[in-house]
Amino acid sequence: MLILHLYLARELLKTFIMTSITLTLLVVMGGGVANIFRGEAVGAEGMAKIFLFLTPVAVTLILPVAALFSAAITYGRAAADNEILACRAAGINIHKLLLSALLLGLFVTVFTYWSWNYLLPTLSRQIEEITRRDLPTIVKGQFQKAKPLSFGRYRMTARQCATLDRTVLAADAPAEHTYLQLSGVAFCETDAQEAVRFGTADITIVDFDRTEAIPRVTVDLQGVRSFDASRKQYYELAHQVLGPFQIPLPIRRKLKFETLGTLLAYRQKPDLDPEVADLLSNVRREMMAHCLYGDVVRQLDPDQGGDGTCHLASGNVGYAISAEQFAVDPEDGKPSLRDVRVIEKGGENGDHLLTADSATFELRSGLDRMHCIIMVELVGNVEIRHYPLRSDDRVVKKPKESLKPIAFDDQPQLVRQAASFDANSLWDPGVSFTLRPKQERARGKLLTWLAKFRSEIQGEINFRASYSLCSVAIILFGAVLGIIARGGQVLTAFGISCIPMLFVVVAGIVGRNLSDRPAYETLSITVMWAAAVFMYLATGFVAMKILKR
Repeated sequence: MLILHLYLARELLKTFIMTSITLTLLVVMGGGVANIFRGEAVGAEGMAKIFLFLTPVAVTLILPVAALFSAAITYGRAAADNEILACRAAGINIHKLLLSALLLGLFVTVFTYWSWNYLLPTLSRQIEEITRRDLPTIVKGQFQKAKPLSFGRYRMTARQCATLDRTVLAADAPAEHTYLQLSGVAFCETDAQEAVRFGTADITIVDFDRTEAIPRVTVDLQGVRSFDASRKQYYELAHQVLGPFQIPLPIRRKLKFETLGTLLAYRQKPDLDPEVADLLSNVRREMMAHCLYGDVVRQLDPDQGGDGTCHLASGNVGYAISAEQFAVDPEDGKPSLRDVRVIEKGGENGDHLLTADSATFELRSGLDRMHCIIMVELVGNVEIRHYPLRSDDRVVKKPKESLKPIAFDDQPQLVRQAASFDANSLWDPGVSFTLRPKQERARGKLLTWLAKFRSEIQGEINFRASYSLCSVAIILFGAVLGIIARGGQVLTAFGISCIPMLFVVVAGIVGRNLSDRPAYETLSITVMWAAAVFMYLATGFVAMKILKR
């Protein structure tokens, strides 16, 4: 038996290795796998490295097919040469001859599972790092193709683009950053898909910071001429700095390229995923705005125990804001004040009294998106005087005035209210809050996204396990059909054995796609594992019933 097993294993491995090499070259050189990683505009050296990294990806995809083909061919040829018949005549149990195919199937199963969970994610990160290094080249290529680029709310085009030598920059310019110099720049700022500002710049310096997980870009516009469409005003500025903006990589990391350990960690703590963390921070900012608007209304409304004056303070600056009238936006609770009176205390030039027709409150992200600032803007007939009033005061009049930013974290009552909106509460459907429609929609979006995120993780974990485990059954099925078909029908046996494999692949893909919908999470897992169970049952039936006869 040892001689027989070694003989079949040698023939099986010889066909398996040759088939694997051939299919790998076809897949990699044909570019089929390269479409998974869209590396447009990556340099020649980077693309060469990417193709080297893609080879293991191709091997992972074609290994079950190569093993199935080699099993059908090897055992089919043995049957055609009457070697299987000779073993029967010698009284050898024919099922024992399938040991080599079984061991090959176990190897393919282990390798495929390990590759899906660890090898491919590691290669994906290495390819991502190559793209990160080539990001300035990619951006430069986009400008040279006259394609506009988006930086936050800005869309920008440039007539010329060149890499900037660091020697012409300031001495404190970070050595790990890369700089591009643009000339002939035209830009457009949009808000909710509506253009609000147009402009041009003589020279623009683009600063690429690739030290963080997601590259950041800062854009320094020099010699700016712009037109504000909403205010119908023309501006000229010597400098205008935009950003920093997060630039998504051309190769965006997906759940399918995460390790098994990372997927399990995401399932327990979804905010470890950068995309979920960003969505969560946006929702928490909406909740902080909800707290701010509610607190302002409580201080202004006597019916809620307020004294008619809203107090805000940060550092050495404090404001006492009162109004003759105020209205609350039912959509988000944002208050709008009329006939406003503001007493500023602790200003650089002493205390001041400001009056205006109206005032609005807005919560904006600071340098750290979780440490927000409160902006109060006075609009219409703004008058600024010293406080207390002086007889010889000169009244400063402006169409609008923005008060100095106030740190949200410096308002103890707001911090206490916002503390109730922690991550565990926000993504727990069982916890309810009294919110305005806008904040309710923001939280609903978070809950929907998290349900989809968790379902996708479950689908990905089960897809990898079920698909890999099917390799044993598929290879044994091919070997059995090869013996049954014999002679010139070996290719037919291979073709027939591809049908259940195709069924397994389709079932896995369908199951993983169903996992994108949380309502079908259980169905998606059932589809994937039902295909695996069916494959083993079909293999057992063919081996024990048909092959035995």
